[in-house]
Amino acid sequence: MVKRFMVYEVKVDDAIKPCVVISPDELTNVLPYVMVAPVTSKIRPLPYRILIEMKGRDAQIALDQIRTRPKSDFLRKLGRLPEPCQAEIIRVLHQLFEQ
Repeated sequence: MVKRFMVYEVKVDDAIKPCVVISPDELTNVLPYVMVAPVTSKIRPLPYRILIEMKGRDAQIALDQIRTRPKSDFLRKLGRLPEPCQAEIIRVLHQLFEQ
């Protein structure tokens, strides 16, 4: 079952990319699509990106590139983000959409 703040390998545009689920669990439980933010190793100083460490390397959650993917595109669970990172995602999403 797909859960919020979990990181998965997801098929995106003919590639497999790590993505963070940002949809609330209430939606992912009933809808066939899930909102995700891709994780990228290209570090850019953008306000809607969150710096994380993934597999021992710096990466960013690209909240400026939110997309929806069907559940069938989710290939493998990679892990769960720590609570401080979850809180930062909520804070940045709030900032992004309140403007």
